[in-house]
Amino acid sequence: MRSSPISSKRNWSRHIGGAKSARPTKSKWRSPRLILGLSIALGVGGLIVALIAIIWQAASLFGNQSQSSTDLFHLLRMSTIQAGLSVILAFATGGVIGVALTRLKFIGKSWALAFLSAGLVLPTLVVAFGLLGIWGRAGLINEFGQSLGFSKLPFSIFGLQGILAAHTVLNGSFAARIFYDRLQGLPTTSLKLGQSLGLTACQRFTILDWPVLKSAMPGLGATIFLMCFTSFSVVLLLGGGPNNSTFEVAIFEAVKADFDLNRAALLAAAQLVFCLAIILPTAGLKSNSILIGNNDNHIWAARGTAKICLAIALLILMLAYASPLIIIIVNGFDPAMFKLITSQKFINALLTSTLIATASALISISLALLLAFSRAELVYQNQKGSSAKFLRTLISAPIFAYLATPAIVLGLGFFLLARFARLDTGEIGIYVVILANALLALPLANATLGPPLEKIANKSQRLVRSLDIKGWQRIRHVELPLVRKECAYVFALGFSFSFGDLGVIALFGTDDFTTLPWMMYRALGAYRSNDAAMLASLLLMITVFSFFIFPRLLGGRTDADHR
Repeated sequence: MRSSPISSKRNWSRHIGGAKSARPTKSKWRSPRLILGLSIALGVGGLIVALIAIIWQAASLFGNQSQSSTDLFHLLRMSTIQAGLSVILAFATGGVIGVALTRLKFIGKSWALAFLSAGLVLPTLVVAFGLLGIWGRAGLINEFGQSLGFSKLPFSIFGLQGILAAHTVLNGSFAARIFYDRLQGLPTTSLKLGQSLGLTACQRFTILDWPVLKSAMPGLGATIFLMCFTSFSVVLLLGGGPNNSTFEVAIFEAVKADFDLNRAALLAAAQLVFCLAIILPTAGLKSNSILIGNNDNHIWAARGTAKICLAIALLILMLAYASPLIIIIVNGFDPAMFKLITSQKFINALLTSTLIATASALISISLALLLAFSRAELVYQNQKGSSAKFLRTLISAPIFAYLATPAIVLGLGFFLLARFARLDTGEIGIYVVILANALLALPLANATLGPPLEKIANKSQRLVRSLDIKGWQRIRHVELPLVRKECAYVFALGFSFSFGDLGVIALFGTDDFTTLPWMMYRALGAYRSNDAAMLASLLLMITVFSFFIFPRLLGGRTDADHR
Protein backbone atom coordinates (compact mmCIF):
# COMPACT_ATOMS: atom_id res chain seq x y z
CA MET A 1 0.00 0.00 0.00
CA ARG A 2 1.36 3.47 -0.88
CA SER A 3 2.15 5.63 2.10
CA SER A 4 0.07 8.69 2.94
CA PRO A 5 1.12 11.93 1.27
CA ILE A 6 1.14 13.61 4.68
CA SER A 7 3.79 11.35 6.15
CA SER A 8 6.58 12.54 8.42
CA LYS A 9 9.78 14.24 7.27
CA ARG A 10 11.62 10.89 7.46
CA ASN A 11 9.42 9.57 4.65
CA TRP A 12 9.82 12.72 2.53
CA SER A 13 12.63 11.21 0.43
CA ARG A 14 10.57 8.17 -0.49
CA HIS A 15 7.89 10.35 -2.09
CA ILE A 16 10.34 12.14 -4.36
CA GLY A 17 12.53 9.32 -5.55
CA GLY A 18 14.52 7.78 -2.75
CA ALA A 19 17.20 10.33 -1.87
CA LYS A 20 19.02 9.76 1.39
CA SER A 21 17.69 11.18 4.62
CA ALA A 22 16.48 14.64 3.76
CA ARG A 23 16.83 17.67 5.93
CA PRO A 24 14.75 20.08 3.95
CA THR A 25 14.92 22.86 6.48
CA LYS A 26 18.69 23.22 6.17
CA SER A 27 18.95 22.42 2.49
CA LYS A 28 16.43 25.12 1.69
CA TRP A 29 18.80 27.78 2.87
CA ARG A 30 22.00 26.10 1.71
CA SER A 31 20.98 25.94 -1.96
CA PRO A 32 23.50 27.99 -3.99
CA ARG A 33 20.77 29.16 -6.38
CA LEU A 34 18.58 30.39 -3.55
CA ILE A 35 21.47 32.06 -1.77
CA LEU A 36 22.59 33.78 -4.97
CA GLY A 37 19.09 35.06 -5.72
CA LEU A 38 18.64 36.38 -2.20
CA SER A 39 22.08 38.00 -2.36
CA ILE A 40 21.19 39.84 -5.59
CA ALA A 41 17.85 41.01 -4.22
CA LEU A 42 19.34 42.18 -0.94
CA GLY A 43 22.25 43.76 -2.83
CA VAL A 44 19.84 45.85 -4.90
CA GLY A 45 17.96 46.83 -1.75
CA GLY A 46 21.21 47.68 0.01
CA LEU A 47 22.33 49.76 -2.97
CA ILE A 48 19.15 51.85 -2.78
CA VAL A 49 19.56 52.46 0.95
CA ALA A 50 23.28 53.24 0.60
CA LEU A 51 22.78 55.79 -2.17
CA ILE A 52 20.04 57.61 -0.28
CA ALA A 53 22.25 57.58 2.83
CA ILE A 54 25.10 59.09 0.82
CA ILE A 55 22.83 61.93 -0.33
CA TRP A 56 21.76 62.57 3.24
CA GLN A 57 25.37 62.56 4.40
CA ALA A 58 26.36 64.95 1.63
CA ALA A 59 23.44 67.20 2.54
CA SER A 60 24.71 67.52 6.11
CA LEU A 61 28.25 68.29 4.88
CA PHE A 62 27.84 70.74 2.05
CA GLY A 63 24.19 70.76 1.05
CA ASN A 64 22.60 74.09 0.29
CA GLN A 65 19.26 74.00 2.04
CA SER A 66 17.01 76.36 0.12
CA GLN A 67 14.10 78.27 1.54
CA SER A 68 11.64 76.53 -0.76
CA SER A 69 9.09 74.44 1.07
CA THR A 70 8.26 70.85 0.34
CA ASP A 71 4.57 70.01 0.40
CA LEU A 72 4.72 66.24 0.70
CA PHE A 73 0.95 65.93 0.93
CA HIS A 74 0.47 67.82 -2.34
CA LEU A 75 3.07 65.71 -4.12
CA LEU A 76 1.60 62.50 -2.73
CA ARG A 77 -1.92 63.57 -3.69
CA MET A 78 -1.01 64.55 -7.24
CA SER A 79 1.22 61.51 -7.82
CA THR A 80 -1.47 59.18 -6.48
CA ILE A 81 -4.28 60.84 -8.45
CA GLN A 82 -2.48 60.76 -11.79
CA ALA A 83 -1.16 57.22 -11.23
CA GLY A 84 -4.54 55.92 -10.05
CA LEU A 85 -6.42 57.52 -12.95
CA SER A 86 -3.77 56.21 -15.35
CA VAL A 87 -4.33 52.66 -14.09
CA ILE A 88 -8.12 53.01 -14.47
CA LEU A 89 -7.78 54.37 -18.01
CA ALA A 90 -5.25 51.68 -18.92
CA PHE A 91 -7.56 48.95 -17.62
CA ALA A 92 -10.64 50.43 -19.34
CA THR A 93 -9.05 50.93 -22.75
CA GLY A 94 -6.85 47.83 -22.53
CA GLY A 95 -9.78 45.66 -21.46
CA VAL A 96 -11.94 46.80 -24.38
CA ILE A 97 -9.14 46.22 -26.88
CA GLY A 98 -8.23 42.84 -25.38
CA VAL A 99 -11.82 41.60 -25.55
CA ALA A 100 -12.30 43.02 -29.06
CA LEU A 101 -9.16 41.34 -30.40
CA THR A 102 -10.21 38.05 -28.84
CA ARG A 103 -13.63 38.07 -30.50
CA LEU A 104 -12.92 39.64 -33.91
CA LYS A 105 -11.35 38.31 -37.10
CA PHE A 106 -9.83 40.81 -39.52
CA ILE A 107 -6.91 41.27 -41.87
CA GLY A 108 -3.92 42.86 -40.16
CA LYS A 109 -4.70 41.49 -36.73
CA SER A 110 -1.12 40.33 -36.27
CA TRP A 111 0.10 43.86 -36.99
CA ALA A 112 -2.30 45.26 -34.39
CA LEU A 113 -0.96 42.80 -31.83
CA ALA A 114 2.61 43.69 -32.74
CA PHE A 115 1.86 47.39 -32.27
CA LEU A 116 0.37 46.76 -28.83
CA SER A 117 3.37 44.66 -27.87
CA ALA A 118 5.67 47.61 -28.52
CA GLY A 119 3.69 49.90 -26.22
CA LEU A 120 5.77 48.90 -23.22
CA VAL A 121 9.07 50.05 -24.71
CA LEU A 122 8.00 53.27 -26.42
CA PRO A 123 10.25 56.12 -25.22
CA THR A 124 8.13 58.27 -22.92
CA LEU A 125 9.73 61.46 -24.20
CA VAL A 126 8.80 60.52 -27.77
CA VAL A 127 5.17 59.77 -26.91
CA ALA A 128 4.84 63.09 -25.07
CA PHE A 129 6.37 64.87 -28.06
CA GLY A 130 3.90 63.11 -30.37
CA LEU A 131 0.94 64.30 -28.28
CA LEU A 132 2.28 67.84 -28.57
CA GLY A 133 2.40 67.38 -32.34
CA ILE A 134 -1.34 66.64 -32.33
CA TRP A 135 -2.86 68.64 -29.46
CA GLY A 136 -0.26 71.37 -28.89
CA ARG A 137 -0.73 75.02 -29.78
CA ALA A 138 1.05 74.42 -33.09
CA GLY A 139 -0.25 70.89 -33.36
CA LEU A 140 -2.18 69.19 -36.15
CA ILE A 141 -5.65 69.76 -34.65
CA ASN A 142 -5.14 73.49 -34.10
CA GLU A 143 -3.61 74.04 -37.53
CA PHE A 144 -6.41 72.14 -39.24
CA GLY A 145 -9.07 74.00 -37.29
CA GLN A 146 -7.57 77.40 -38.03
CA SER A 147 -7.35 76.57 -41.73
CA LEU A 148 -11.14 76.07 -41.65
CA GLY A 149 -11.69 79.33 -39.78
CA PHE A 150 -12.16 77.95 -36.28
CA SER A 151 -10.45 79.28 -33.17
CA LYS A 152 -7.83 77.38 -31.21
CA LEU A 153 -8.80 74.50 -28.95
CA PRO A 154 -10.36 75.67 -25.66
CA PHE A 155 -8.10 73.37 -23.62
CA SER A 156 -4.37 72.79 -23.36
CA ILE A 157 -2.46 69.53 -23.57
CA PHE A 158 -0.34 70.73 -20.67
CA GLY A 159 -1.52 69.62 -17.25
CA LEU A 160 -3.17 66.53 -15.79
CA GLN A 161 -5.02 65.76 -19.04
CA GLY A 162 -1.76 65.61 -20.99
CA ILE A 163 -0.12 63.37 -18.40
CA LEU A 164 -3.09 60.98 -18.44
CA ALA A 165 -3.16 60.92 -22.25
CA ALA A 166 0.53 59.99 -22.47
CA HIS A 167 0.26 57.35 -19.73
CA THR A 168 -2.80 55.82 -21.41
CA VAL A 169 -0.96 55.49 -24.71
CA LEU A 170 2.07 53.96 -22.98
CA ASN A 171 0.30 51.65 -20.54
CA GLY A 172 -3.08 51.05 -22.18
CA SER A 173 -1.49 49.23 -25.10
CA PHE A 174 0.60 47.16 -22.70
CA ALA A 175 -2.48 46.27 -20.64
CA ALA A 176 -4.41 45.39 -23.81
CA ARG A 177 -1.73 42.94 -24.91
CA ILE A 178 -1.57 41.30 -21.47
CA PHE A 179 -5.37 41.03 -21.27
CA TYR A 180 -5.50 39.53 -24.77
CA ASP A 181 -2.86 37.00 -23.83
CA ARG A 182 -4.80 35.97 -20.71
CA LEU A 183 -8.09 35.70 -22.61
CA GLN A 184 -6.42 33.51 -25.21
CA GLY A 185 -5.54 31.16 -22.36
CA LEU A 186 -9.19 30.38 -21.66
CA PRO A 187 -9.75 26.61 -21.89
CA THR A 188 -11.28 25.50 -25.17
CA THR A 189 -13.74 23.32 -23.26
CA SER A 190 -15.08 26.37 -21.39
CA LEU A 191 -15.56 28.29 -24.63
CA LYS A 192 -17.32 25.35 -26.30
CA LEU A 193 -19.58 24.88 -23.28
CA GLY A 194 -20.46 28.58 -23.19
CA GLN A 195 -21.19 28.56 -26.90
CA SER A 196 -23.38 25.47 -26.64
CA LEU A 197 -25.33 27.10 -23.79
CA GLY A 198 -26.01 30.11 -25.99
CA LEU A 199 -24.42 32.74 -23.74
CA THR A 200 -24.92 36.30 -24.91
CA ALA A 201 -21.95 38.65 -25.36
CA CYS A 202 -22.54 40.22 -21.94
CA GLN A 203 -22.98 36.83 -20.27
CA ARG A 204 -19.78 35.58 -21.88
CA PHE A 205 -17.91 38.57 -20.53
CA THR A 206 -19.36 38.21 -17.02
CA ILE A 207 -18.94 34.44 -16.71
CA LEU A 208 -15.80 33.73 -18.74
CA ASP A 209 -13.82 36.88 -19.54
CA TRP A 210 -14.15 38.94 -16.36
CA PRO A 211 -12.66 36.35 -13.93
CA VAL A 212 -9.60 36.05 -16.21
CA LEU A 213 -9.17 39.81 -16.51
CA LYS A 214 -9.67 40.29 -12.77
CA SER A 215 -6.97 37.75 -11.91
CA ALA A 216 -4.42 39.68 -14.00
CA MET A 217 -5.24 43.08 -12.51
CA PRO A 218 -3.42 43.07 -9.13
CA GLY A 219 0.09 42.48 -10.47
CA LEU A 220 -0.47 44.44 -13.68
CA GLY A 221 -2.11 47.31 -11.81
CA ALA A 222 0.73 47.53 -9.30
CA THR A 223 3.30 47.65 -12.11
CA ILE A 224 1.43 50.35 -14.05
CA PHE A 225 0.79 52.35 -10.89
CA LEU A 226 4.48 52.35 -9.98
CA MET A 227 5.56 53.32 -13.49
CA CYS A 228 3.08 56.23 -13.51
CA PHE A 229 3.79 57.25 -9.90
CA THR A 230 7.50 57.52 -10.71
CA SER A 231 6.95 59.04 -14.15
CA PHE A 232 9.55 61.66 -15.04
CA SER A 233 9.80 62.57 -18.74
CA VAL A 234 6.04 62.82 -19.31
CA VAL A 235 5.43 65.02 -16.27
CA LEU A 236 8.49 67.14 -17.03
CA LEU A 237 7.31 67.87 -20.58
CA LEU A 238 3.50 67.92 -20.18
CA GLY A 239 3.02 68.72 -16.47
CA GLY A 240 2.46 72.40 -17.09
CA GLY A 241 3.79 73.66 -13.76
CA PRO A 242 4.15 72.88 -10.05
CA ASN A 243 0.44 72.13 -9.58
CA ASN A 244 0.89 68.81 -11.40
CA SER A 245 4.39 68.08 -10.18
CA THR A 246 5.28 64.62 -8.92
CA PHE A 247 8.05 63.34 -6.68
CA GLU A 248 10.37 62.66 -9.61
CA VAL A 249 10.09 66.18 -11.03
CA ALA A 250 10.33 67.78 -7.57
CA ILE A 251 13.54 65.86 -6.90
CA PHE A 252 14.94 66.85 -10.28
CA GLU A 253 14.21 70.52 -9.55
CA ALA A 254 15.69 70.25 -6.05
CA VAL A 255 18.93 68.88 -7.48
CA LYS A 256 19.23 70.82 -10.72
CA ALA A 257 17.82 74.22 -9.73
CA ASP A 258 18.68 74.56 -6.03
CA PHE A 259 21.15 71.73 -5.35
CA ASP A 260 19.11 71.19 -2.20
CA LEU A 261 20.29 67.72 -1.17
CA ASN A 262 18.25 67.75 2.04
CA ARG A 263 15.02 68.17 0.10
CA ALA A 264 16.08 65.64 -2.56
CA ALA A 265 16.88 62.98 0.06
CA LEU A 266 13.63 63.68 1.94
CA LEU A 267 11.55 63.39 -1.22
CA ALA A 268 13.34 60.21 -2.31
CA ALA A 269 12.81 58.54 1.06
CA ALA A 270 9.16 59.62 1.13
CA GLN A 271 8.51 58.26 -2.36
CA LEU A 272 10.17 54.96 -1.51
CA VAL A 273 8.04 54.56 1.62
CA PHE A 274 4.82 55.33 -0.26
CA CYS A 275 5.66 52.91 -3.05
CA LEU A 276 6.62 50.12 -0.66
CA ALA A 277 3.00 50.11 0.47
CA ILE A 278 2.16 48.98 -3.08
CA ILE A 279 5.16 46.69 -3.58
CA LEU A 280 5.09 44.55 -0.44
CA PRO A 281 1.50 43.20 -0.75
CA THR A 282 2.05 42.17 -4.38
CA ALA A 283 5.70 41.03 -4.37
CA GLY A 284 4.91 37.63 -2.89
CA LEU A 285 2.07 36.82 -5.27
CA LYS A 286 2.47 34.20 -7.94
CA SER A 287 2.03 35.69 -11.38
CA ASN A 288 1.93 34.73 -15.01
CA SER A 289 4.70 35.67 -17.38
CA ILE A 290 4.29 38.97 -19.22
CA LEU A 291 5.73 37.39 -22.36
CA ILE A 292 3.52 37.78 -25.36
CA GLY A 293 2.03 34.51 -26.52
CA ASN A 294 1.23 33.33 -30.03
CA ASN A 295 -2.11 31.67 -29.38
CA ASP A 296 -4.95 32.72 -31.64
CA ASN A 297 -8.24 31.22 -30.57
CA HIS A 298 -11.08 31.99 -32.99
CA ILE A 299 -13.45 29.31 -31.74
CA TRP A 300 -16.10 31.85 -30.70
CA ALA A 301 -16.13 35.06 -32.73
CA ALA A 302 -18.51 37.95 -32.03
CA ARG A 303 -21.57 38.42 -34.22
CA GLY A 304 -24.27 40.97 -34.89
CA THR A 305 -24.47 44.11 -32.75
CA ALA A 306 -21.65 43.00 -30.44
CA LYS A 307 -19.32 42.63 -33.42
CA ILE A 308 -20.15 46.12 -34.72
CA CYS A 309 -19.70 47.76 -31.31
CA LEU A 310 -16.41 46.00 -30.67
CA ALA A 311 -15.11 46.87 -34.14
CA ILE A 312 -15.93 50.58 -33.69
CA ALA A 313 -14.40 50.70 -30.20
CA LEU A 314 -11.27 48.91 -31.43
CA LEU A 315 -10.86 51.27 -34.39
CA ILE A 316 -11.23 54.41 -32.25
CA LEU A 317 -8.83 53.25 -29.54
CA MET A 318 -6.20 51.97 -31.94
CA LEU A 319 -6.27 55.30 -33.81
CA ALA A 320 -5.94 57.13 -30.50
CA TYR A 321 -2.92 54.98 -29.57
CA ALA A 322 -1.28 55.20 -32.98
CA SER A 323 -1.87 58.87 -33.85
CA PRO A 324 0.98 60.31 -31.70
CA LEU A 325 3.41 57.83 -33.23
CA ILE A 326 2.19 58.45 -36.77
CA ILE A 327 2.60 62.22 -36.39
CA ILE A 328 6.14 61.69 -35.11
CA ILE A 329 7.08 59.66 -38.18
CA VAL A 330 5.42 62.17 -40.54
CA ASN A 331 7.02 65.22 -38.92
CA GLY A 332 10.37 63.47 -38.74
CA PHE A 333 10.82 63.22 -42.49
CA ASP A 334 12.70 66.37 -43.33
CA PRO A 335 15.21 67.27 -46.09
CA ALA A 336 17.75 67.93 -43.34
CA MET A 337 17.52 64.34 -42.09
CA PHE A 338 20.59 63.20 -44.04
CA LYS A 339 22.64 66.08 -42.68
CA LEU A 340 21.59 65.17 -39.14
CA ILE A 341 22.36 61.44 -39.31
CA THR A 342 25.78 62.07 -40.89
CA SER A 343 26.82 64.62 -38.26
CA GLN A 344 29.49 63.54 -35.78
CA LYS A 345 27.29 64.45 -32.82
CA PHE A 346 24.53 62.11 -33.96
CA ILE A 347 26.94 59.26 -34.72
CA ASN A 348 28.55 59.61 -31.28
CA ALA A 349 25.15 59.71 -29.57
CA LEU A 350 23.96 56.66 -31.54
CA LEU A 351 27.08 54.64 -30.69
CA THR A 352 26.86 55.63 -27.02
CA SER A 353 23.15 54.73 -26.85
CA THR A 354 23.80 51.36 -28.52
CA LEU A 355 26.69 50.54 -26.18
CA ILE A 356 24.73 51.49 -23.08
CA ALA A 357 21.61 49.62 -24.23
CA THR A 358 23.52 46.42 -25.10
CA ALA A 359 25.45 46.34 -21.84
CA SER A 360 22.33 47.15 -19.81
CA ALA A 361 20.34 44.40 -21.53
CA LEU A 362 23.05 41.80 -20.87
CA ILE A 363 23.28 42.73 -17.19
CA SER A 364 19.50 42.78 -16.83
CA ILE A 365 18.99 39.34 -18.39
CA SER A 366 21.81 37.84 -16.31
CA LEU A 367 20.39 39.15 -13.03
CA ALA A 368 16.84 38.20 -14.02
CA LEU A 369 17.88 34.62 -14.79
CA LEU A 370 19.65 34.27 -11.44
CA LEU A 371 16.59 35.62 -9.63
CA ALA A 372 14.27 33.35 -11.61
CA PHE A 373 16.46 30.32 -10.84
CA SER A 374 16.17 31.11 -7.13
CA ARG A 375 12.38 31.31 -7.40
CA ALA A 376 12.32 27.99 -9.26
CA GLU A 377 14.48 26.48 -6.52
CA LEU A 378 11.61 27.04 -4.08
CA VAL A 379 9.50 24.78 -6.28
CA TYR A 380 12.23 22.16 -6.65
CA GLN A 381 12.51 22.05 -2.86
CA ASN A 382 8.74 21.67 -2.61
CA GLN A 383 8.37 24.74 -0.41
CA LYS A 384 4.79 25.87 0.07
CA GLY A 385 2.74 28.06 2.34
CA SER A 386 3.90 31.09 4.28
CA SER A 387 7.62 30.25 4.10
CA ALA A 388 7.57 30.12 0.29
CA LYS A 389 5.61 33.37 0.11
CA PHE A 390 8.07 35.04 2.50
CA LEU A 391 11.08 33.95 0.44
CA ARG A 392 9.39 34.97 -2.81
CA THR A 393 8.68 38.40 -1.30
CA LEU A 394 12.26 38.67 -0.05
CA ILE A 395 13.53 37.95 -3.56
CA SER A 396 11.09 40.19 -5.45
CA ALA A 397 10.45 43.19 -3.16
CA PRO A 398 13.90 44.85 -3.44
CA ILE A 399 13.79 44.47 -7.23
CA PHE A 400 10.46 46.28 -7.46
CA ALA A 401 11.65 48.78 -4.85
CA TYR A 402 14.17 49.95 -7.42
CA LEU A 403 11.25 50.82 -9.70
CA ALA A 404 9.98 53.06 -6.88
CA THR A 405 13.33 54.81 -6.43
CA PRO A 406 13.84 57.94 -8.54
CA ALA A 407 16.47 57.47 -11.21
CA ILE A 408 17.70 60.99 -10.61
CA VAL A 409 18.33 60.11 -6.94
CA LEU A 410 20.30 57.01 -7.86
CA GLY A 411 22.29 59.04 -10.34
CA LEU A 412 22.95 61.71 -7.74
CA GLY A 413 24.00 59.06 -5.21
CA PHE A 414 26.51 57.60 -7.67
CA PHE A 415 27.69 61.11 -8.52
CA LEU A 416 28.35 61.96 -4.86
CA LEU A 417 29.95 58.58 -4.25
CA ALA A 418 32.38 59.30 -7.08
CA ARG A 419 33.11 62.72 -5.58
CA PHE A 420 33.79 61.21 -2.16
CA ALA A 421 36.07 58.59 -3.76
CA ARG A 422 37.84 61.32 -5.79
CA LEU A 423 36.84 59.74 -9.09
CA ASP A 424 36.26 61.61 -12.34
CA THR A 425 32.47 61.85 -12.69
CA GLY A 426 32.84 62.25 -16.46
CA GLU A 427 34.58 58.89 -16.72
CA ILE A 428 32.20 56.89 -14.52
CA GLY A 429 29.05 58.41 -16.03
CA ILE A 430 28.65 55.71 -18.64
CA TYR A 431 29.00 52.92 -16.05
CA VAL A 432 26.40 54.53 -13.81
CA VAL A 433 23.93 54.90 -16.68
CA ILE A 434 24.48 51.26 -17.73
CA LEU A 435 23.85 49.94 -14.21
CA ALA A 436 20.87 52.21 -13.60
CA ASN A 437 19.21 51.25 -16.90
CA ALA A 438 19.88 47.54 -16.30
CA LEU A 439 18.14 47.73 -12.93
CA LEU A 440 15.30 49.74 -14.48
CA ALA A 441 14.37 46.82 -16.75
CA LEU A 442 14.97 44.19 -14.06
CA PRO A 443 11.46 44.16 -12.50
CA LEU A 444 9.79 43.35 -15.83
CA ALA A 445 12.59 40.96 -16.77
CA ASN A 446 12.07 39.17 -13.48
CA ALA A 447 8.32 39.06 -14.10
CA THR A 448 8.96 37.54 -17.54
CA LEU A 449 11.41 34.79 -16.58
CA GLY A 450 10.21 33.89 -13.09
CA PRO A 451 6.78 32.36 -13.85
CA PRO A 452 7.86 30.08 -16.77
CA LEU A 453 10.83 28.75 -14.80
CA GLU A 454 8.52 28.04 -11.86
CA LYS A 455 6.19 26.23 -14.25
CA ILE A 456 9.11 24.18 -15.60
CA ALA A 457 10.13 23.32 -12.04
CA ASN A 458 6.58 22.22 -11.22
CA LYS A 459 6.47 19.87 -14.20
CA SER A 460 9.98 18.43 -13.96
CA GLN A 461 10.81 18.45 -10.26
CA ARG A 462 10.23 14.72 -9.71
CA LEU A 463 12.23 13.75 -12.79
CA VAL A 464 15.05 16.17 -11.91
CA ARG A 465 15.31 14.82 -8.38
CA SER A 466 15.09 11.18 -9.42
CA LEU A 467 17.89 11.65 -12.00
CA ASP A 468 19.85 13.89 -9.60
CA ILE A 469 20.24 16.66 -12.19
CA LYS A 470 21.80 19.66 -10.47
CA GLY A 471 23.67 22.88 -11.06
CA TRP A 472 24.82 23.71 -14.57
CA GLN A 473 23.46 20.45 -16.01
CA ARG A 474 19.93 21.36 -14.92
CA ILE A 475 20.30 24.87 -16.35
CA ARG A 476 21.78 23.67 -19.65
CA HIS A 477 19.58 20.66 -20.38
CA VAL A 478 16.27 21.44 -18.64
CA GLU A 479 15.72 25.15 -18.08
CA LEU A 480 17.53 27.29 -20.66
CA PRO A 481 16.24 25.40 -23.75
CA LEU A 482 12.66 25.98 -22.58
CA VAL A 483 13.07 29.69 -21.81
CA ARG A 484 15.13 30.73 -24.83
CA LYS A 485 12.19 32.66 -26.25
CA GLU A 486 11.66 34.46 -22.94
CA CYS A 487 15.38 35.30 -22.73
CA ALA A 488 15.31 36.84 -26.20
CA TYR A 489 12.25 38.87 -25.22
CA VAL A 490 13.95 40.09 -22.02
CA PHE A 491 17.05 41.16 -23.97
CA ALA A 492 14.89 43.10 -26.43
CA LEU A 493 12.98 44.63 -23.53
CA GLY A 494 16.15 45.72 -21.72
CA PHE A 495 17.77 47.06 -24.90
CA SER A 496 14.72 49.09 -25.93
CA PHE A 497 14.13 50.40 -22.42
CA SER A 498 17.70 51.60 -22.08
CA PHE A 499 17.95 52.98 -25.61
CA GLY A 500 14.98 55.32 -25.12
CA ASP A 501 15.43 56.24 -21.45
CA LEU A 502 15.91 59.81 -20.24
CA GLY A 503 16.68 59.31 -16.56
CA VAL A 504 20.15 59.16 -15.11
CA ILE A 505 21.60 60.61 -18.31
CA ALA A 506 19.77 63.84 -17.41
CA LEU A 507 22.31 64.26 -14.59
CA PHE A 508 25.45 62.92 -16.26
CA GLY A 509 24.87 64.10 -19.83
CA THR A 510 27.39 66.56 -21.27
CA ASP A 511 28.52 67.72 -24.71
CA ASP A 512 31.00 64.84 -24.81
CA PHE A 513 28.75 62.21 -23.21
CA THR A 514 25.30 62.19 -24.79
CA THR A 515 22.65 59.71 -25.91
CA LEU A 516 19.86 60.12 -28.45
CA PRO A 517 17.16 60.87 -25.81
CA TRP A 518 19.44 63.45 -24.17
CA MET A 519 20.26 64.95 -27.56
CA MET A 520 16.54 65.22 -28.32
CA TYR A 521 15.77 66.80 -24.94
CA ARG A 522 18.51 69.41 -25.45
CA ALA A 523 17.15 70.19 -28.91
CA LEU A 524 13.72 70.79 -27.37
CA GLY A 525 15.25 73.01 -24.71
CA ALA A 526 17.02 75.05 -27.40
CA TYR A 527 13.75 75.39 -29.39
CA ARG A 528 15.19 73.42 -32.32
CA SER A 529 11.86 71.77 -33.02
CA ASN A 530 12.87 70.39 -36.43
CA ASP A 531 15.91 68.64 -34.96
CA ALA A 532 13.80 67.33 -32.08
CA ALA A 533 11.17 65.98 -34.51
CA MET A 534 13.78 64.16 -36.59
CA LEU A 535 15.47 62.72 -33.49
CA ALA A 536 12.10 61.60 -32.11
CA SER A 537 11.32 59.82 -35.37
CA LEU A 538 14.69 58.07 -35.45
CA LEU A 539 14.50 57.15 -31.77
CA LEU A 540 11.03 55.67 -32.22
CA MET A 541 11.98 53.61 -35.28
CA ILE A 542 15.21 52.26 -33.76
CA THR A 543 13.54 51.35 -30.47
CA VAL A 544 10.56 49.56 -32.01
CA PHE A 545 12.74 47.83 -34.63
CA SER A 546 15.09 46.56 -31.92
CA PHE A 547 12.18 45.30 -29.84
CA PHE A 548 10.93 43.15 -32.72
CA ILE A 549 14.17 42.04 -34.34
CA PHE A 550 16.00 40.71 -31.28
CA PRO A 551 13.38 38.07 -30.33
CA ARG A 552 13.45 36.78 -33.90
CA LEU A 553 17.23 36.68 -34.06
CA LEU A 554 17.85 35.25 -30.59
CA GLY A 555 14.65 33.37 -29.79
CA GLY A 556 15.22 30.46 -32.16
CA ARG A 557 12.64 28.68 -34.26
CA THR A 558 11.15 26.63 -31.47
CA ASP A 559 8.05 27.85 -29.74
CA ALA A 560 8.33 28.01 -25.99
CA ASP A 561 4.59 27.91 -25.67
CA HIS A 562 4.56 24.11 -25.88
CA ARG A 563 5.17 24.01 -22.16
